[in-house]
Amino acid sequence: MLWEAIFLLVLLKIPIVYLCLVVWWAIRAEPREEQPAAVTSVSDTPSGPPTPPASPLSGGPRRPHGPRRKDDGRVRRERAAPRPVLARGEGRR
Repeated sequence: MLWEAIFLLVLLKIPIVYLCLVVWWAIRAEPREEQPAAVTSVSDTPSGPPTPPASPLSGGPRRPHGPRRKDDGRVRRERAAPRPVLARGEGRR
């Protein structure tokens, strides 16, 4: 138990020593010479009219790919005639 405690105490000192060395190195370092900033011209007037964003639907209405067919493969059923509506009290007994 004693050896584990000593090992952990020594092992946990390594990050503290590293931190102290980094701080010492940062304090001793000489500052770099300042370089002039790049100057860009800014104008108050826009250079031209803004361009509208490209629209994915700008080519017109979308259609399915492939040739057009008159018969699109759907099964057509004729509708059944509607049932007659009975007044209350009629029909069900």
